[in-house]
Amino acid sequence: MLRLGIVDFDSSHSIEFTRRFNQVGLNPDQYVDGARVVAGWPGTSEMAPERIPGFLEQMIDAGVEIVDSPDALHDKIDAALVLSLCGAAHLERARPFLEAKIPTFVDKPFACSVEDARQIVELADSSGAQLLYSSALRYSEEVLALKRLIDSCGPLHGLVSYGPAKRAEGNPGLLHYGVHALELMCTLMGPGCRRVSASHTDGVDVVTGTWDDGRVATLRGLRTGSTAYGLVAFCEQAVLPRPVSTIYAYRNLCRAIVRALESGEELVTRQEMVEIVAVALAALESERRWGVPVDVRPSEE
Repeated sequence: MLRLGIVDFDSSHSIEFTRRFNQVGLNPDQYVDGARVVAGWPGTSEMAPERIPGFLEQMIDAGVEIVDSPDALHDKIDAALVLSLCGAAHLERARPFLEAKIPTFVDKPFACSVEDARQIVELADSSGAQLLYSSALRYSEEVLALKRLIDSCGPLHGLVSYGPAKRAEGNPGLLHYGVHALELMCTLMGPGCRRVSASHTDGVDVVTGTWDDGRVATLRGLRTGSTAYGLVAFCEQAVLPRPVSTIYAYRNLCRAIVRALESGEELVTRQEMVEIVAVALAALESERRWGVPVDVRPSEE
């Protein structure tokens, strides 16, 4: 049984992951075998400090030991889950675990700057620590099924992804709720987005990305009307529209984390970890420049 430690309780992911790993408070079909959250550090929060006390109480009820510093987790756990709401906190939260060669999962958004994203990856590279990252939407049932269907319908030529894109100070642009729709797009298109253009209104973000091979994908981030998740995949032999449900997304991500920790594999390549942040920030720059196309630069600021 893998022993997990959670860092920062200002996101609902702290209790949602814990309920699945510790098998409490949910229907049994949501439970995840092979790991347990044994300890956690509530942390501090620039974005939502008021959420910590409520989640702290729920974490205690779920059987989690509370410690008074991240360092106090080191001897108690086999892997750390850095679940801070604000991506800007992730570098410093992940640093002590990666330097100690403790496998570390970093929640979305991976970081809020390309430099921070690169530094997280470099810490893992230099220590040899396992580094995991993914949005839960990558593991929704519909996305997993659509990936298999695309394989049978010929090459994927392009894509439309959509989903809620509420913004919040601290996670700029798409790096708050919009990161899910961005992850849907990048999951199916794969790495290699090199240029984006974006437009923004109070109600919607529209981002178009061009890949190295000439393929084009569009993201629609929703803030008015229905804000469901979904995809339209344009393949050689079919156009495949699919709504995307979140019902089993957390469960499937938690299962994937266990499998990755057991095998030593990654959920997302380190190249993609940095590239997703670079795409989001290029989109924000394009938005500020009234839709001028902006190159994606994962290797430089």
